[in-house]
Amino acid sequence: MTLGQPSAELPLHGERRGLLYGNSLMLVFEGDRLREVRCWLVPRFTGDLYLGWLQEVPARAGLEGFVLDDRLRLGMPREEAESALAGLEGAADQHSVVAIKHGQPIWLGFGSADSHGQSEDGEPQILVSLTVHFDARLAR
Repeated sequence: MTLGQPSAELPLHGERRGLLYGNSLMLVFEGDRLREVRCWLVPRFTGDLYLGWLQEVPARAGLEGFVLDDRLRLGMPREEAESALAGLEGAADQHSVVAIKHGQPIWLGFGSADSHGQSEDGEPQILVSLTVHFDARLAR
């Protein structure tokens, strides 16, 4: 699959820039080097996740089904996503998990299964955002 032209180019922190494809995939570059792949499950995002603006960007067919390692996929229940990361170093809180795989961080964001917004205690959560870092410089 070829991504084609980005929907938008977004300036980010420092010398980073993001190439947004549709409303669900962003490639983050520092100079000419790919540093991150970010993807979102957009259809029901709410403003409390600060990504509601993505609903205004036209979707691009074929980009909504991002899967990592044939195990992590947007929309899966939190429990399944966390079990796919079993044995990896990392940390978690109410809304996210960060794991280290092959020395690089993977960030998973969770939201309400109903609204994709921040969930209340005990409310079922699904994987609504995923960021994979490349050549990250981890603080030790």
